[in-house]
Amino acid sequence: MTTTITGVVTNGRVIPNRPLPEGAFVEIQVRNEPLDVPPALMEEMMAWQQGSAEALALVERLADQEGADETR
Repeated sequence: MTTTITGVVTNGRVIPNRPLPEGAFVEIQVRNEPLDVPPALMEEMMAWQQGSAEALALVERLADQEGADETR
């Protein structure tokens, strides 16, 4: 069975419009025309991406601090 999940590419990463099942095999097809994504949904996807990037930066910063504390 094949399920179609659309998404967008941002900063070289595919951002799906809904969660992908863990362990799923995927195939990416590049469309020549953009999807008709409502502006509110696009804004929400961009906000989630920004929040994820900020959370990752925080985790990496804390990991670096912890590593510096262990070397003291």
